[in-house]
Amino acid sequence: MANRKSKQTFQDVSSYSGGEGRKRRKGRRVRLALQCVACFLCVVMILFGSALIYISMDVISELSTTTITKDPALLGIDKENAVVDYANDDDSIVNIAMFGVDSRNSEFRGLSDVTMILTVDNKHDTIKMTSVLRDSLVHIEGEGYGGSYYDVDTKINASYSWGGPEMAIRTLNQNFGLRIEDYVTINFVNMAAIVDAFGGVEMEVTYDEVDEINLNLRNLIWEVEDQKNKDYYNGIENTNYPQVVDSDFMYATGDVDTYLLNGNQAVSYGRIRNIGSDFGRVERQQKVLTALIGRVKTFGVAEYPNLVKKLAPYIDTSLSIDDIIGMLPILATDLKVERISVPDPDAETDLQDIKYDLVYDLENAAKRMSAFMFEEGSPYWEEYKDIVASSKK
Repeated sequence: MANRKSKQTFQDVSSYSGGEGRKRRKGRRVRLALQCVACFLCVVMILFGSALIYISMDVISELSTTTITKDPALLGIDKENAVVDYANDDDSIVNIAMFGVDSRNSEFRGLSDVTMILTVDNKHDTIKMTSVLRDSLVHIEGEGYGGSYYDVDTKINASYSWGGPEMAIRTLNQNFGLRIEDYVTINFVNMAAIVDAFGGVEMEVTYDEVDEINLNLRNLIWEVEDQKNKDYYNGIENTNYPQVVDSDFMYATGDVDTYLLNGNQAVSYGRIRNIGSDFGRVERQQKVLTALIGRVKTFGVAEYPNLVKKLAPYIDTSLSIDDIIGMLPILATDLKVERISVPDPDAETDLQDIKYDLVYDLENAAKRMSAFMFEEGSPYWEEYKDIVASSKK
């Protein structure tokens, strides 16, 4: 009996120990797996952190960033009374104000010769450009530089001159029911350097446009000399002046031909005013930007940091690193580029040119803009989709 009891006791202890051993081994495997996951996450975070440090310290170290208010009221955002319905906000569609300042020095100040809304639409893999013509008659209201308060109807390009990007954004939001919170500004002095950083842009140019490009190049020489004298008189040290050389001047080879335009040529092309009035001028500016986006698509991902580093000194923006990174996925798509102008004579049928001001129904224009930017997410899509389709370039 004693032997049997001992045997039984041995069997019971053995059975108990085997179960505990398996549990311990399983526990060690779980802990090991968790440790591996933790190590992997640490490595990823270190690499990601290093990438952000590299981006902030090297790639965009020369980017000019300006913090603007995030107060919706100060930016002219009124959700309840907005023409654009934001009840179904979609983070995959982001609107950014883009301004082109026609200044002859390196400052980001002056009249906004270009006022554009750049829509990064990751939902439809599309970059959309909405150009608001500079002579558009709008209401400008709010505090500008030096505490000056404005409450007046005038051309939209004055808002940037009076109060910088914050007032210009507020003017867009108040007049077109938008909700723009960030901006990018490019000085035309710098635009030539930006185009050169891309290796130029390929454009179809007519015989008459070649003549106008050459005319604008000659004007640019005089404008630069005039700006140098002004800067010298005002004690401003500036070495960032456009340099026009003999090889910039073009020779027409036919009625229409394709050219690889360098920076000075592309800027002169975008400033043509004697062909097609201001509508033709805006369309040419859009074509240059479209060509630049097309050039981006030819770059490999490994080339982006160097490209961004080249562009950074010529841009002023309120966008953060996180904002910029968040919009990059669209570059990995087969993105399309679409563009409209506001006003458009075919869409804004009430358009009038009164004493050099473009007067039109801003509310109808805002609805067309909403349909263009948000497509089926806009409350005006069904009403305006055919108009949008016919006005897209």
